[in-house]
Amino acid sequence: MDSEDDEGYSANSEMRYISLELMKLAQKSGRPFAQVAREYIENTALLQEMIIGEEAKPVQKKKGASSKGNK
Repeated sequence: MDSEDDEGYSANSEMRYISLELMKLAQKSGRPFAQVAREYIENTALLQEMIIGEEAKPVQKKKGASSKGNK
């Protein structure tokens, strides 16, 4: 199996796992699967935006933070 086949298999496997978990959440909450899946996708997109935003910001030290270890 080449790497493209491995990637496709991994993606399909992950998609099946996510689908099953979303189905369980939909059943537990009594909401339609489409609503739960839409919320999941929105949350995933938000998380990605937050991560990208954090990467774009320069790292700043907190005020009052000491570089010395606590004793």
